[in-house]
Amino acid sequence: MNASDSIIDQIYEAALVPEMWSSVLESLSEVAGCTGGLLLSARDHKANRTILTDSLREFYDRATNEGWWARNTRGKLLLTLPANEFHSDADYYSLEDMKREPLYADLLWPMGLGYATATHIQVPNGDTLILSLERPLERGPVERQAVESLTALRPHIARSALLASRLAFERIQSANEAFGMTGLPSAAIDAQGKLIDCNKLFEGRRDQALIDAGNKVRLANDDANRVLEQCLAAIRAGGPGLPFASRSIALPRTEGGDASVLHLVPVRGYARDIFTAAAYFIILTPLDGDRLAPIELIQGLFDLTTMEARVARALATGKDIDNTAQSFGISRETVRAHLKNIFSKTGFSRQTDLAAAISLVRTIE
Repeated sequence: MNASDSIIDQIYEAALVPEMWSSVLESLSEVAGCTGGLLLSARDHKANRTILTDSLREFYDRATNEGWWARNTRGKLLLTLPANEFHSDADYYSLEDMKREPLYADLLWPMGLGYATATHIQVPNGDTLILSLERPLERGPVERQAVESLTALRPHIARSALLASRLAFERIQSANEAFGMTGLPSAAIDAQGKLIDCNKLFEGRRDQALIDAGNKVRLANDDANRVLEQCLAAIRAGGPGLPFASRSIALPRTEGGDASVLHLVPVRGYARDIFTAAAYFIILTPLDGDRLAPIELIQGLFDLTTMEARVARALATGKDIDNTAQSFGISRETVRAHLKNIFSKTGFSRQTDLAAAISLVRTIE
């Protein structure tokens, strides 16, 4: 088996095992005589997910933290070039051009980089993949022979990316079907809140989760929808915002259906690989009024502390703030502080709605 055959095997293996793409990038970098590579998913000229070799981690982190992806003139140029081949930036930028480009002068050159070869691939989820291999400035432009060797491999890369994208969508569909088999309405949405896929049970909850003309999920309850939008903003921001991206949101009873709890489950790690735009699974836990749930269940459903769950449960039994304070040996102000936190976490703004939802939590026999 020659080197090209070995790389082709790696490429198709990566279609089935997403974590293999970093190894593919390493092998392609060797072909091009480059330091490393990255495979970046972009939409509307905005990068959203990336796989990269360890050698480019510092470069990628700095480019991200300093906002270079939004002003990546090299990437924008690439998207105007023929998509069926690799391109060398040296064919489009002279050294004088590079001196005038902040991307080179202020980012690439100070980090020892300076030349690259890249291609772009359209995938079914609506994103464009940019595969870029970076080379040190001192080594000069990527040789024509290396670019041609990469272009010969490109059809395999594109087919593998297409397969990976379809498999990723199949995994989303399978997950929603599995949730449906357990009686849970569920859907997958992207970081903008747009629907990617949902099961039939979720479709039947349009009284609580609406799909607007732009295919975006919107919650019928304004308080709950405000929490959803905050979570979407947090996951788009990344970094410090991520701890706040996962929530459980209480949805009050409507004329068309019972109350429920909406769980936002972020898609993480290789589950959210570069080939799927899914940011969240939305899972609805239906509620009924047969019995009052134990504190542990209330705590888990609504992301409450133990004391917050005890206060919420007490209110659901019909106790007011004074009775609740007396029962737990705490002040009215402490109960009110817990209630404020509970409202913040559940999305409710009225004590009656909260009490109704808590009293409707369904337990498993």
